[in-house]
Amino acid sequence: MATTPNSPALQRLPRKALLWLLAATLITGAALALRSLTAALQPDATAPRAVAIEPGALDAIAHAQARLQRTPNDPDALAQLGIAWLQRVRITGDVSLYAYAQSAIDRALALDAQHSDALAARGTLALARHDFTGALAWADRLIAVNPYRAAAYGIRTDALVELGRYAAAVTALQRMVDLRPDAESYSRVSYLRELHGDSNGALAAMQMAVSSAVPGTESWLWTLTHVGHLQRTQHRLAEAEAAYRQVLAQRPDYAPAIAGLAQVTVAHGDTSGAIDLLAPVATRLPLPEYLILLGELYAMQGDRAAAQAQYDLVRVMQRLNAASGMAVDLELATFETVHGEDAATALTLAQAAYSARPTIYAADTLAWALYRNGRYAEAQRYSEEARRLGTRDAVLYLHAAEIANALGDDATAQAMLEQVLAINPSPSPRPHMAETYTSERR
Repeated sequence: MATTPNSPALQRLPRKALLWLLAATLITGAALALRSLTAALQPDATAPRAVAIEPGALDAIAHAQARLQRTPNDPDALAQLGIAWLQRVRITGDVSLYAYAQSAIDRALALDAQHSDALAARGTLALARHDFTGALAWADRLIAVNPYRAAAYGIRTDALVELGRYAAAVTALQRMVDLRPDAESYSRVSYLRELHGDSNGALAAMQMAVSSAVPGTESWLWTLTHVGHLQRTQHRLAEAEAAYRQVLAQRPDYAPAIAGLAQVTVAHGDTSGAIDLLAPVATRLPLPEYLILLGELYAMQGDRAAAQAQYDLVRVMQRLNAASGMAVDLELATFETVHGEDAATALTLAQAAYSARPTIYAADTLAWALYRNGRYAEAQRYSEEARRLGTRDAVLYLHAAEIANALGDDATAQAMLEQVLAINPSPSPRPHMAETYTSERR
C-alpha cells in the first residue's frame, strides 16, 4: 500500500495529536508483547510462543517478573517486563512508571546490546517521553541489527512526524507497510493521510487497521476508537457514536472511547451529558487531554471556577510529566496559548516549541500565540505554514479566519470560515463557535 500523500480536537487537532501520540507511539510496545498472538495469524510467523496476556495488565508484569526470578539474566524476560511497564503507563497514566520500564529495558540491553525487542522498546520509550531525536537513533540501531523489523520503521515514522519531517516519514512508513501490513502500519498510514488532507483515505486505512487487529485486544480497541475520531472530525456523528459504543461494548471503561463519546454528546448540544461521561474518566485517568476537555465543558456551562480547577491540574500534571523525563514543551505551549492568561509567556513557549519541533501544529500554536500578542502579519505567515500539507483540520482554518479578520482581509476570512464549516462545524468542544463567528461577521 503506497503511503504517498495522494494515495489512498479535543481542544483542537493538536490535542487530538496528543491522544494519537499517547496511543500510537506505545502501540508498538503492545505489538511486541502480543507478537505471539498476532504473528500466529501470519503465514510466515516465526515469533516464539508466549502467554496471551493483555499487555499492560498486572498479570503481564507479574508473568515477566516470575520468569526473571527463575532466570535473572534473561534479556527476553527483561525486555518483556519493560514493554509491560510501558503499557501500564498507557493504562494508568502514571508516568513515574517509565523509570521501571527504562530500568528493565536497559538491563536487557546491557546483557545483549543487539536485542531487537529491547531496542524497539527503548525507541518506544523515547517516543513516549517525546524524545524524538533519540527515538530516531534507537530506530537506526534496531535497523542496523535487523533491517526487516517493521517496528523499527514505525518508531522512525512516529519520530519524523513529530519533528515535522513529513516526506521522510512517508518513506519510512512505506518500508514498514512493505514489511508488515498490519494494524500498526495501517494506523500510521491513516494518520499521514489525515495530515495530507485525505480524510476518506485516512478513514479507509484505519478501518483496515481494525480489520487487521485481533478483536478485543488493545490494538483493536484503539484503532476502532480512532475510526470514531475520524468520523467525528468530519461531523459524521452517528457513525462516530456507533464506533465508540462498539468499543465500549467490549470494554466499558475504555477512556479514549468515552472521551470521544463525550465529544459527540456535546456536539449534539448536551454539555451536561458530556460532563457526566468525562468527569469520571478525568478523575480515574487525569491526562491533560481529558482535563482540558472537561475544563472547556465546564466553561461552556459558565462554571469558570470548575474550568480553572481543571486547567490548574493540567499544569500540575505537565510538571509531573516533565519530572518523569517527558518533553512537554509543545503541549504546554499549546495549552498556554489557548487557555493561559499571559500572552507574552505563551508566545515565548510557542517560539521555543516551534524551534524544537517545527510541525504543522507547532506552527499553528505559534500563529495563535502571535495573534494573541497582536502580531497579525507574522501570525498569518505561520498559519499558512500550518496549512501547508492541506490538512482538513477545521481549527487550523478557524485560526486563519480570525487572523485574516484581524488584518482586515474580509475575503480571506470568509473563505477560511467556509472551509471550517465545510470540514466540521463543531471543531472544538464549544460546538457553536464557528457558527457564532459567522453570525458576528454577517
